[in-house]
Amino acid sequence: MPISRDAIGIKVANQIPELLVYWDKGEICQFANKAFLKWYGKSYEKVIGKLTLREVLGQSYQKQIPHLKDVLAGIQQNFALEIVNENGVLQYFSVSYAPDIENDKSIGFTAYYSLKTEIIDSIEETPNSKNLLTNILEFAPDATIIINSSGTIQYVNQQVKNIFGYSKQETIGKEIEFLLPEKLREKHKSHIKSFFRSSNFRPMGKGLKLFGQRKNGEKFNVEISLSPVQSNVGSLVMASIRDVSKRTRIETALEESNKRNSIFIQQSPYAIAMLDEDMRYIAVSKKWVKDYVSEGEEIVGKSHFEIFPNIGEDRKKIYESCLAGGNYSNKEELIIDNDGSKKWVKSDVRPWYVSENKIGGLLIHTEDISPIKNEEKEKKRIEAILEKTNAISRIGTWEYNLEEENLIWSKVVREIHEVPEDFVPDVNTAINFYKEGESRELISKAVANAIENGSSYDLEFELVTAKGNEVWVRAIGQAEYIEGHCKRIFGIFQDITPVKRAEIKLNRVNEELNAMLNSELVSVIGTDNQGTINHFNRGAEKMLQYSKAEMIGKKTPEVFHSMEEIERMGELLLLPSGKEVNRFEIFKEIANQINLGAIECTYIRKDGKNLTVLLALTTLKTSQGEVFGFLGIATDITELVENQNKLKKANENLEVLTEKLTSQNLQLANFAHITSHNLRAPANNLNSLLQFYHTSEGQEIKSTIIENFETVSKHLISTLDNLVDLLKIQHEGSKKIEILTFDEILGKTKEMLVGHIMESKAQIIADFSQAPKISFNRIFLESIFLNLVGNAIKYRSPDREPIIQLKSNEEYGRIVLSVKDNGLGIDLKKHGRNLFGLHKTFHENKEAKGIGLFLTKKHVEAMGGLISAKSEVGKGTTFTIKF
Repeated sequence: MPISRDAIGIKVANQIPELLVYWDKGEICQFANKAFLKWYGKSYEKVIGKLTLREVLGQSYQKQIPHLKDVLAGIQQNFALEIVNENGVLQYFSVSYAPDIENDKSIGFTAYYSLKTEIIDSIEETPNSKNLLTNILEFAPDATIIINSSGTIQYVNQQVKNIFGYSKQETIGKEIEFLLPEKLREKHKSHIKSFFRSSNFRPMGKGLKLFGQRKNGEKFNVEISLSPVQSNVGSLVMASIRDVSKRTRIETALEESNKRNSIFIQQSPYAIAMLDEDMRYIAVSKKWVKDYVSEGEEIVGKSHFEIFPNIGEDRKKIYESCLAGGNYSNKEELIIDNDGSKKWVKSDVRPWYVSENKIGGLLIHTEDISPIKNEEKEKKRIEAILEKTNAISRIGTWEYNLEEENLIWSKVVREIHEVPEDFVPDVNTAINFYKEGESRELISKAVANAIENGSSYDLEFELVTAKGNEVWVRAIGQAEYIEGHCKRIFGIFQDITPVKRAEIKLNRVNEELNAMLNSELVSVIGTDNQGTINHFNRGAEKMLQYSKAEMIGKKTPEVFHSMEEIERMGELLLLPSGKEVNRFEIFKEIANQINLGAIECTYIRKDGKNLTVLLALTTLKTSQGEVFGFLGIATDITELVENQNKLKKANENLEVLTEKLTSQNLQLANFAHITSHNLRAPANNLNSLLQFYHTSEGQEIKSTIIENFETVSKHLISTLDNLVDLLKIQHEGSKKIEILTFDEILGKTKEMLVGHIMESKAQIIADFSQAPKISFNRIFLESIFLNLVGNAIKYRSPDREPIIQLKSNEEYGRIVLSVKDNGLGIDLKKHGRNLFGLHKTFHENKEAKGIGLFLTKKHVEAMGGLISAKSEVGKGTTFTIKF
């Protein structure tokens, strides 16, 4: 029986050594010869009607799509193909696709795969293939290098120059090791020999840390793929090299970031857990372990559901949602622990990311709010206590409903207004109780702003009660907005009449004290108990020609006294007791001689001129009698003394003129006595003011006021020197403006701080080139520089030498000065509101008084400027002044 043609065809096909396959238009295998089945490693039954072209080609499939479209359109296809087989070996094929057309329709195609083991030979034999392969190699995204068995480079593509920096001429013929760091070269030669013996394909990314070296000597991370190649000149290796230094840096930074995050979580005072995508613990805080885990149990690596076996399906769905990119937050949730105990917690669940779009797992944060929930049970009792307290403190509540136009006053508010209990207020009648003028305008504006903008207010007003009595009140108001509209205003109302009247009286005393201390007619100089000057008023500056900045904290009164004269006076005072004391002790003794009165002595002005002054010395003591300083009040009587001498020389009307001069001297002496007494009187006699308040009505209020006055009495004397500086700013009548250069002012500042600069090794860098000059008050500008530069040195970091940078420029027509340091820095979140406040200090420094920044701000604002600060703890502070 003759053999059919189909059988003959199949027999012939099976004897062909090349791979022969028929693919239908769905790319499913309908025939494969024995060579293909052997190459693919599967039986006929597992291939025919089951195997797809995508499965065979794997990663190479996408590159074949254009050829597949063309062959199914009836066009013959011839091309080269790379396939990585199941053993990971890269193989090269010459491929032909022949279309199968039936009734003018493509029903499939026959694929002929010819395995090419000698790439170099094939390139020489087929010019078209050679050009194609050359183009593929040249324009590949990775550097491609072909070497022989001795490690000599035979071929490089363009990317080698882009990555390594060497041209083709510099590389071909050289040993491959010259592209490696020097310490790896010898070892690499043995690796080459080993690879040529095994000749296995090795893809990129096998976990090896490999390095290359560029022409400029830079070392960088690489990934390398190796492929064995057979040619007519022997065995070759083709290496594809990829620069992964950037990726390595990113991965290293990410790894370090994850380590830091893990440490942060472990040390966090809150209950925080970090889990991976499988809900297994990566890191937990100590608080989490304390709240949820048995003592000593290790949970890192364990499943979250193992630690919390009672978690319900709803909670699991929340975790699934967050692993998909969602967030979950619940301010109040009841949790049942494994032991059955209940607790209220606030929880937050959100994903953490290993890269921009890849989620690494979840962060879970919980906070036990059970104590807060328990405290709510005490709310009614506390409210009852507050109601009683408000009645005692004369604090009432009020509420105004805008929709109903209904104003409600509490009992205490009606009592403050002195209206009957059945009095029904409205907005108009309420406003009319405020004293006409400033108080009524202020409350009207505050209420309007609260309604329109939601602004709260806390203000003090004068009120005229229904009985015609004038009282002072404190009103606090808060607006409540619902859906963008103000629905009500509510707040508290307090009678502060006794405190306000006491404050007014105290302000009057302070004003009188301020007027005396800042008089230009007399010199007022204060020292601490060691003799260092800590107060130097305007009269002293005018009399002695020294500036306050030159004297305070730097000099003692010896600088302007005739010490020979003082020593002679000391001999008269101390000789009977036989004491031997230093010069400042003489001043102390003079101050302690209460019967000595004012003494005539000599001051030496800065320019060397002698002045005759009438001096009264006073000892400053605390309420416990401890001496903390001394105060000297002097009046310049030089002209009077000179006139007296002239009159004596002229000897004309000696008796009349002498009598007149004696009278004038007596008046001056009395003036000095009065000045000295009045300086101490407000400090020593403030307690007598308390007697006035004992006559006030209301025992509770009276006790409160007395306590406040006793506090003021204890601290007034100790803050005398600071009050002088502060009150001086408020009473600055005129400010002399002149053109100043920043370099000059900085130079003077350096001279004043030369000791501190040398001690701290401070480096001061200045750039005033953009705005070298300014029209400003000299005293103020010197004070600003002294305070900011001095503070930068005073609050320097112990870990580094101080660097202070000053720079000026012009912005929008205004001169801007910045002073930047690398010191301790200030926590502005904590202290920002009080940064320029009086007596506000932010570091434990014995010299800190909280005056410098306050004065600086006052100087700047007095001249119409603004000052601001930026700071970071541990890194430094920058002050910016807009003049």
